[in-house]
Amino acid sequence: MTSAQKGWLSRKGLLLYAIGLCLLIVVFLSPHAVYGEGRSFFKVAGASPWNRWWDWAAVWCSVKIILLSLGVFSLLAAFETLLKILHRESLAKAILF
Repeated sequence: MTSAQKGWLSRKGLLLYAIGLCLLIVVFLSPHAVYGEGRSFFKVAGASPWNRWWDWAAVWCSVKIILLSLGVFSLLAAFETLLKILHRESLAKAILF
């Protein structure tokens, strides 16, 4: 692997890490749903009936679940990129899997 490829991979890894960290900060530091105070956002989103279209608390909790998933995926992709830089291809493929 050339130094240019390592530089590109390291920039990609840092970008993925920053995106993942920002998404997780948004998820965990944003306010909770109004009627779901004291409950996890998974429970609020799961307890919402599907026939209530304008249940904004459930929508907000569902958005937080999606952002949490994207943040974790981004951090795993950054870790996979780090493993590629360190020439640990088999571990990188296991993380990707």
